[in-house]
Amino acid sequence: MSQLLSQMTDFQVIAQFLGIIIKDGDRVKYLKVAISSQEYWVKLPKKLSQRFDPNLTDGSWLEIEGTQTLDRQKVILKLKASSLRAANCPNSELNHKLKPKLKSTLTSSSDVHNVVEKKKNKASCILICQKSDCWLQGGKEIYQSLEQELRDRGWSDRIQIQKTGCQKQCKQAPNLVVMPNKDRHSRVKASQVKNLLNRYFG
Repeated sequence: MSQLLSQMTDFQVIAQFLGIIIKDGDRVKYLKVAISSQEYWVKLPKKLSQRFDPNLTDGSWLEIEGTQTLDRQKVILKLKASSLRAANCPNSELNHKLKPKLKSTLTSSSDVHNVVEKKKNKASCILICQKSDCWLQGGKEIYQSLEQELRDRGWSDRIQIQKTGCQKQCKQAPNLVVMPNKDRHSRVKASQVKNLLNRYFG
């Protein structure tokens, strides 16, 4: 094939931490970050995942270096970190300090916010922990927001919300899992419900 369907380049950026995605039990698989007011998922290799600070708070600033791959056929941008460190709150210039190819890629398409490919399935459901730690630390509000948003969109018959027992991530409450992807989200806020539904089902 003469035309490449994917392109890999390096990137360096200061981004704001939004949360984590956990897979394989308790491994931090992705970081959710904001770059120029757009949310992206950054994949962490095993060595960075093992060193990830569980006490990192939402809104913290991070300097991230790594590689980005753009799948031109699917219009999906995948970011993978090679280094990660704390950063000071940047000015507007630093917050846009991206290597040229990445910068043009990040802003070239309205569809590129799909950092990880959406997986759509008619049997989709969201599992939300109802144990006391999660429920009292925002789980109840998330559940109510999900119910309301699904009703407003007419998706109640398409996506189920199921309450579960402890998901073993009490220190990062509240927690939920999106099925069938099995993507775990921790420290979820009710204000993130719309973006969550858009990412997986929109």
